[in-house]
Amino acid sequence: MSHRRTVAAAALSLSLALAMSGGAGSTATADHLDDPARPSVPIDDPIPGHIEDAGLQVELQTVAEGHGLTAPNWGTFAPGHPNVLFVVDQDGPLWAINTRTGAKHRFLDTRDLLVPLGARGPGTFDERGFLGAAFHPRYASNGLLYTLTSERIPGTDGSAQNQPAHLGTLREWRVPDPGANPLDTTLRPTSSRVVLRVKKPQFNHDGGAIFFGTRASDRDLLYLTLGDGGCADDQNGQLGLAGEGPCISHTGPGNAQKLSNLSGKIIRIDPRASAGEPYAVLTSNPFVGTAGARPEIFAFGFRNPFRASSDRADLGGTGAIWAADVGQNHLEEVDARVRAGGNYGWRVKEGTFRFNPAGFALLGVPSDGFVWKNSPGRPAGLIDPVAQYDHDEGVATIGGFVYRGAELPRLQGRYVFGDYSDGFNSGNGRVLVVDEEDPADPHQRTPNVFNLTNGHINLFVLGFGEDARGELYVLANHDGIPFEEEGVVMKVVRRCADGADCRN
Repeated sequence: MSHRRTVAAAALSLSLALAMSGGAGSTATADHLDDPARPSVPIDDPIPGHIEDAGLQVELQTVAEGHGLTAPNWGTFAPGHPNVLFVVDQDGPLWAINTRTGAKHRFLDTRDLLVPLGARGPGTFDERGFLGAAFHPRYASNGLLYTLTSERIPGTDGSAQNQPAHLGTLREWRVPDPGANPLDTTLRPTSSRVVLRVKKPQFNHDGGAIFFGTRASDRDLLYLTLGDGGCADDQNGQLGLAGEGPCISHTGPGNAQKLSNLSGKIIRIDPRASAGEPYAVLTSNPFVGTAGARPEIFAFGFRNPFRASSDRADLGGTGAIWAADVGQNHLEEVDARVRAGGNYGWRVKEGTFRFNPAGFALLGVPSDGFVWKNSPGRPAGLIDPVAQYDHDEGVATIGGFVYRGAELPRLQGRYVFGDYSDGFNSGNGRVLVVDEEDPADPHQRTPNVFNLTNGHINLFVLGFGEDARGELYVLANHDGIPFEEEGVVMKVVRRCADGADCRN
């Protein structure tokens, strides 16, 4: 999710940068990023206007809460089981939840595969864990399930301070009887094979969304989102959120801009074993044949695309990929219809704003970079987000889905997503919706982004789920950490049923 320095450190970074730039009267130069000795003036409030309520307001009806449910962060469905939502729980379980009754069952438990959670020890925040699950579109016949887990590097203790911190591990599981009732089925943890491992140098910026395409052309292809390597600024030398450091692995222009690694990317593969290889790379991928480039890469220039999804072509959608990219200290963004081969800007830009990552090189002390100029459409070749908001509104965007269900016709075709909270000490998340046609002046209100519920929901928003029919679910908990049994799964509805536990 988002990496934010302490207030004192951020203030130090800002005051030193201003002092060396000649103060608030200085102006930025177009070649600033090529000349870090000439810093620009940070923008404290990139989008002065605030997020307002959408014309359509929905409510959140609780489907399941607690009783083993800890930190749910992703919900999906398995072909052949239309009334079951499979919910990824960060501390290990994959829950099968009956969407009508709320009954749930631990379908799979990955706990024994995971690094010890807690970036600062047990009971503390962490971005690692069980992060994603995707059922193969032909699951009803082949029984294939894929998971993404944060696993220990051999020879390390798995702690966040022990760099590299973990292995992001994509696994394939084969369910012996995919037609069996998942609320009566427990998958044994010995029945998986490793498809892909990616070394993660820090505990944060793991990405972690895995999902299949929904068009006929990519129906059997698996997409995986990966963060830039963690810490801040996508550069070496920073101190991490948990005090680990100096941060490692960020080289040259930053991982997200380098095609030689998978960090800061969305990748696309055929996950089934092929010709002795653990997975196949598509010849149609945009960088196949490009010297020095990883052929798995679909798009690049992301900071931490924690969640992404395909607009359900099987339900009348376009099949396009939407991603929410977690920002650093200023901007959170939504990237629509992600293009094959597209460059989404980080770390040259954060949102539509130019980003200066040179605080460390300039000041000689660990410090956060900053945004300094709104620059939509430039530099050329970078793709701007379709929507963005600043940190007056929240701290980490949580990607969701384009709504393709039938119960909320006014929401059809709209991208529904959220924000983790307005701070890290209390749950105060939001459920949001994108309106691409909004003409707002950013000084009057935040353009293109609206509250879908009446402001904050007094929970940490951790993820979203989509069932077989295209109905959406908000996944949250009370404490923001993967330790207490305080997880909540809520369905997005027009009005909660009488007597139901409801947030609005």
